[in-house]
This record gives sequence, C-alpha cells and structure tokens, in this order.
Amino acid sequence: MIVLDDSNFDSLVLGSKDIWLIEFYAPWCGHCKALEPEWNNAAAALKGKVKIAKVDATVSEKLARRFSVSGYPTIKYFDYGEGKTDSKAQSYEGARTAEGIKALANDLLTKADIEPDIWELNSQAVYDRECKGQVICVVAFLPNIYESNAAERKGYLSLIKHTAKSNRNQPFTFFWL
Repeated sequence: MIVLDDSNFDSLVLGSKDIWLIEFYAPWCGHCKALEPEWNNAAAALKGKVKIAKVDATVSEKLARRFSVSGYPTIKYFDYGEGKTDSKAQSYEGARTAEGIKALANDLLTKADIEPDIWELNSQAVYDRECKGQVICVVAFLPNIYESNAAERKGYLSLIKHTAKSNRNQPFTFFWL
C-alpha cells in the first residue's frame, strides 16, 4: 500500500497515468478503522492493476483541504490517463467493502481498456510471486514453439488475454507455458 503525503502526492499521483484510489483517513476515526481491512483486502487483490493509497488527513492537512475532505474516510479516485489535476479527482460514494472497491477499480480498468497481466510460467518463483492470496490460478498449456508458429502463438496469447479481460471481476490469475 502506498502512503501519500504533501511531499509525494503530486509526483506520484498527478504525474502518472495510472488509475489511483486514495483513502483520506484519520487514525482516531472509527469508520476508518472499520474500512482498513476492506481497503487492505482490495489493495492486495488489485496489486499491479490499480494504485491503492492512503493519506493521513490529520498529518497532511493541506492535502486534505485541497481535495475538500470534510469527513472520514473520504475516498477519491483518478481515471486512467495523463493530465491529472485536482479537479479531475472524483469522489467514491459506493460500498465501503473490498468487493465494492474492487468493482469500481475493475470498471475503471474496463473503461480504460487496459489489458490484464498474463504470466509466462517459466519458473516456480513466477508462480509463487503471482499466485498469492485468494485467487484462482489458471494455467494454459500451449503447444511447443517447434510445433506451431509465431502467428499461432500470438493467437493463443490473444485468446488468453481476452479471457482474462472478460473475467476481470473474478479472482483469476492467468499463466501460460
């Protein structure tokens, strides 16, 4: 999870084209404490797809004022693309659950037409790194490169990417070998 403050917000968020979901919280806030496990669950599930961050609004008061934070927790998000500005921050008013947060992120990813990651399974380390948590790992066995050609390989990979994209809302991680 990324921790943002007055010193790094502009360079990390406004300077990137990634999708960002940002929670403004107060450490003493009961609603924030209730959101924390849901926020962490969503962050783990969306790792590598969407940037999930938090801002302690009691420490970064200037940043909280910039985004008109008047209650806690406040969730703001930025769509995919360059040219982010303060005025492009949108308020999230959906369910304060991991499922609600993941649904928003997946909707933003679909709208941006970002291709999901698929992993070439060429070592146990790749599998161990990418197949963590509560996910279903799908492994596609492709013909040996000597038994097909580059166009066929591209076709297989395209099909896997299409399947991954159409199942973005499901807890799948796709591998091929």
